[in-house]
Amino acid sequence: MDPNLIVDMLRHDIETRALPPDTVLRQEILATRFGVSRQPVRQALDRLLAEGLVVRRSDRGLAVAGLSAEDARELAALRILVEGEALRLSLPRLDARALRRAERLAEDLVEEEDPAAIEELDVAFHAALYAACGNARMLRLVDSLRREGRRSYTLQPPGSVFRATMAAQHESILAACRDGDSAAAIAALAAHLRAAVDLQPGDTP
Repeated sequence: MDPNLIVDMLRHDIETRALPPDTVLRQEILATRFGVSRQPVRQALDRLLAEGLVVRRSDRGLAVAGLSAEDARELAALRILVEGEALRLSLPRLDARALRRAERLAEDLVEEEDPAAIEELDVAFHAALYAACGNARMLRLVDSLRREGRRSYTLQPPGSVFRATMAAQHESILAACRDGDSAAAIAALAAHLRAAVDLQPGDTP
């Protein structure tokens, strides 16, 4: 099996919390799971270590990285800087077609219940708004920071406070983009990214 496929599968398990924080990752167990030798597993774990999804323990073993409240706040601050700049650069070039795509994605997000589909739609919504920024390296950084946050989409049922707040904030971002108001769009995005840290995804009215 290609190490890249192992990376993708383990990353998915970490981001959906099928492998929760502090889970010890043993090469021999993973090799058996994927039906490979330890070498491709070792290569995959090295990639995840570089991405910050895995950390090295004091016993030299590897485990799924945790994300403390302080880590989450620091990460949100970085995302606000990077994604705010991506939106600022993209907005003057954002055509009606891209904006309509973002609007459709936001509408689909409101009704979606499947965690994997929620994640796909959420990522696509933000990507539609940033795509015209003209900086591929910045977009890769946006994706890397989002992955490091590992927000659990399994805890966002329709009707929850979290989902209602996210939907309202997506609409605020879109409204500012429709008006071409860069400052308002960036401010709405910043509020959205902060709320993802402050709100509890499982909260219900």
